[in-house]
Amino acid sequence: MQLRAVIVLRLLFVKIFLESVFSASVINYITKENCSATTSPSEFLNIASILCDTCLQPLTMQKQSSDGYNCECQSGHIYLQNFGGNSVTCEACPNSEVAVASGLYCAPCPLGSYDATTKTCKPCVSPSVLRFMGQDGSFLSSQDCLTCNNLTVPTSGGNNICSTCSTTIRMLRASSLTESCTCPNNLINGVCFPGILPGGTNSGTSAASTSSVVPPDLPTLYQIYPVGDTSTSSATTSAYFSSQAMAAVAFCSASYGNLTACQLLANLCTLQLQRLVNQNVRSGSACAEFINLESQRTSSRPGFASWAANMPWLYYGSQQASLVLADTSLTATYASGSTLNLYLGTYSLSGQFQGFQNASATNQLQLCKDTLAVMQAAFRFGTTYLQECELNADDLFDSDKYPLNFYDPYIFFYDETDGGIPKLLPVPVLNTALLDSTNTLVNTQTSNTNWQLTRRFFLVDNVAGKTSLTDQVPTVVRYAQSIQLTITPQGTTQAGLIYPPLLTITYADLKASKYYGTGASVKVSFSVAYKQTSSTSSQFTENLRIAMGVLSAVGFCYAVLRTWFWARRAGVLSLDAVLVFKLLAYSASAFANAFFITIFGIAFYQLVMYKNQGIFMLTLPSDDTFLLSYLASATVLKFIDLVHIFAMQCTVDIYLIDWERPSQPSAAAQSTTSYFYPPKEHLEKGDLLSGRLPDVEIQKPTNTPVSNGVSGTGVPIWRTVLVANEWNEIQACRKTYPTFTIFVAMLILGVIGIENIASRDPFVSLSTNPLRYNSPSNPVFRLALIIVVFGFLGFFEIAFRVLVWERFFHRRPAQFR
Repeated sequence: MQLRAVIVLRLLFVKIFLESVFSASVINYITKENCSATTSPSEFLNIASILCDTCLQPLTMQKQSSDGYNCECQSGHIYLQNFGGNSVTCEACPNSEVAVASGLYCAPCPLGSYDATTKTCKPCVSPSVLRFMGQDGSFLSSQDCLTCNNLTVPTSGGNNICSTCSTTIRMLRASSLTESCTCPNNLINGVCFPGILPGGTNSGTSAASTSSVVPPDLPTLYQIYPVGDTSTSSATTSAYFSSQAMAAVAFCSASYGNLTACQLLANLCTLQLQRLVNQNVRSGSACAEFINLESQRTSSRPGFASWAANMPWLYYGSQQASLVLADTSLTATYASGSTLNLYLGTYSLSGQFQGFQNASATNQLQLCKDTLAVMQAAFRFGTTYLQECELNADDLFDSDKYPLNFYDPYIFFYDETDGGIPKLLPVPVLNTALLDSTNTLVNTQTSNTNWQLTRRFFLVDNVAGKTSLTDQVPTVVRYAQSIQLTITPQGTTQAGLIYPPLLTITYADLKASKYYGTGASVKVSFSVAYKQTSSTSSQFTENLRIAMGVLSAVGFCYAVLRTWFWARRAGVLSLDAVLVFKLLAYSASAFANAFFITIFGIAFYQLVMYKNQGIFMLTLPSDDTFLLSYLASATVLKFIDLVHIFAMQCTVDIYLIDWERPSQPSAAAQSTTSYFYPPKEHLEKGDLLSGRLPDVEIQKPTNTPVSNGVSGTGVPIWRTVLVANEWNEIQACRKTYPTFTIFVAMLILGVIGIENIASRDPFVSLSTNPLRYNSPSNPVFRLALIIVVFGFLGFFEIAFRVLVWERFFHRRPAQFR
């Protein structure tokens, strides 16, 4: 019993460990509407973990904010701490006092204006502000209404002062930091942080800074780099980074835990193309600071080991790409023509969460704009999609035409195994411009062994390239030159199921000095591709080789048999060069036929199975080179066979006997004389026939003198010419009519529309709609259709000629006899 208990405990420990490591890779689809604002404590949507989180204090003190992404104090309460999310602490005001507009102090209302129900003061008549403090900083005995004069107006933002310009926001210190923030201090990006000593600039720290949350002021924190550049010689110092990066790092630290600041830091890292160079160096880059803060988090989002708590998810960590792309958490079954719902968690440049957007309906991913029906075809399951266009380079420099947003992609689906609740599957992003810690473009490698998958991306960056906040035109623009969504079905044993799609993004950059104002255009593309798994591809290649090997072996045996028959007829008794040549020629013919039959069989099988599948499970081979290689080999071998046939026809001797009666058969004794056609004198003078014909030996009867001296008349030479000509025409006689065959084939393929069946999507249609997207054709399907059409026409023509034409009208070989 003790041994059994030990085994059970160990198995339980292993189960818990495996569940913590290999936990589910999907999350529930949650919006702010799913978070209850009426429960106590109130709930809000945590924009980092995409979960409903609770406020720290009961509903009587805190409530859900108006945007649904934070907690805020109830009326009559002031903030002791307010760093967003649930990092909010409130305190109730004394009786008959209310919280001022800033939410930082309590003060009595003007006489008779207190509302005990709402715990607020009645608003002042515009243009007036409600003040609670004098200019010297002393508190008034009660709030009063002050009219704004001299063209001043009440400022927005809750400061309750009359002003003509904006003011700075007073930030409370983090409770975990003991230093006070006493002005004047060195401001970091316009914010005063504890531990920052006076004497520095407005954009960085002083050399004597002792702050534990503000990173060192190094140039590498503010630099962006050209796409694919592994050096720092051509880096650009971004004005936006200089104004935001250090404060974003400080506010994202565990001391403040500001969720929006963490999103901003993730955006800055994405703008640096998620470089991992100098990732262990403080201020080595925005990504280095993000990874440093991520490592300080002691917990992760449930189900995701590499998703730190209360932080965005940027990197998949040390988990290999092959494991991520082989995840089977997506339980939705997809049929041909169903919709693949790609949702994008959208964030503004400043880190504000803008909600989920259905890219399948709104088409944010496609920079090439077209009709809605054409663009939505990209997410019609099974459609191989490619949209290319050229954009005006000047437009990419315009932030109004191409605003900078950031996206986290997900697949939205209903999990039928879990009661049909909506869920989101994170879609990995392959950023080909990412540099790893060794300064290598690992995501451009063919093998996925060293790939570093990420989560966030942007389409057009026309902000980070500005070297001054007053610049209208950035010095450099980065844009998504190519976006490809790759979908991999799990195989025929898991019909309709797919692995997590892979979103591959290739960035390019435009320098203003070279492109802006020149009217140049740039090419961009968006595509959706379906590929086989490596195991399915290997199995297909193996089956192809087996079929080719078996048919080639049968063909070689047939070639040996033909060679043996020829040797018997030719009287060849020993192995010589001619016999070897015959064997090679017959083998070339047999191998060409074997290759052709195999290629047609595979092409026809794929056409029929791919077009008739209901639940999507069969994809086309990722590479068509097998078709080209075997088709080229079959063509070369068949050319050798044709040369051999022509050589045989040009060298064979045909023996014909002409039994025509002479003009005086009663007076002549008949004998035969051999003639060879064509005679040499005819060839020398230019015969009626062009080219050299086979040597046709014609035995014709001749008249010899009889005993009485009377001789007969011979057969005219024109008969010899006509007989030989007729024989050569019979040799070239076909049972099909090439002109008729080509005409009908073009009619069937082009006019009727059979050629449209060769499209890459799994749908059968004989026509194309110019208002909808039409997939490009597949060469394998085109080959199968061409062979089927020409084969059917050939069979029909041969059957008609043999069964009808030659039987009732005209049979040329019989007439020749």
